[in-house]
Amino acid sequence: MKKNKEIITMKENNNNIDKLPSENVDKLSIENKVTNEEEKRVIPYGDYHTHTTFSDGVSTLEENIQQAIKIGLKEYAVTDHGFKHRWSGITFANFQVQRRQVELFREKYPQIKIYHTVEANLMGYSGLLDIEPYKDQLDFLQMGFHKTASNESFLTWLSFTASNLIFRPSEKKIQKNTLAYLRCIDRYNLQFVNHLKYGILVDVKEIAKACVERGTKIELNGKRIFFTQQEVDDMLDCGVDFVVNSDAHSSERVGDVQLGIDFAKTHGIPLDKIVNLNKSIFD
Repeated sequence: MKKNKEIITMKENNNNIDKLPSENVDKLSIENKVTNEEEKRVIPYGDYHTHTTFSDGVSTLEENIQQAIKIGLKEYAVTDHGFKHRWSGITFANFQVQRRQVELFREKYPQIKIYHTVEANLMGYSGLLDIEPYKDQLDFLQMGFHKTASNESFLTWLSFTASNLIFRPSEKKIQKNTLAYLRCIDRYNLQFVNHLKYGILVDVKEIAKACVERGTKIELNGKRIFFTQQEVDDMLDCGVDFVVNSDAHSSERVGDVQLGIDFAKTHGIPLDKIVNLNKSIFD
């Protein structure tokens, strides 16, 4: 009944549709809907933060790549959770399996450039990431804080992870958290920092300054963004560049960076400050 009602509504709005069979009307309606949605959606040059079934994603690597090609991405990165993520981290053995898949798909899908890395976890105040001793096998580096990642020791977990989750951090604690990020940015050649302020409060302005010095970008995440307007203004004053990524956990969301684009527009971030809208993050 719902189908017939939709057809009648379309007939009332357009006499020409009276002449179309009902199945053609349904097809026309669907195609128009898809076209309208695609017109509103911004497709970046590349999506550099995605997950597969090797961590907590629901789609395979090939399904993600096929979706990336379908929507017109020029570059795609698979970035399953790092090795010390307690429940969802990719194992090093599976990383090698995935590496072989990447090499195979690079030959199978030459129309898109495929990168292979992990979403590395910040493990404590030292600034270390959970990528040692495998960092030389990663195509590029990115990092973030995850409450489910292992730390350097149990005491570090108590002081670094647990204390940030249980208590609202004091100014002194925020300074220590910020120092962890600063040490990490200084230690590693990071392309970008993921979902900053997710699960951990930091001084965004100080981190932005360090990112500018090191050529590191700050991500506008496709699932969650926590910056205040003042923090956005501070980052812009520092001159930091941004990257928009989907953080996709399913193939349908690969390349979906609309949250980051909308956030940029409503918070005064010039789109030319988003590096991967029209070019590779490696250019």
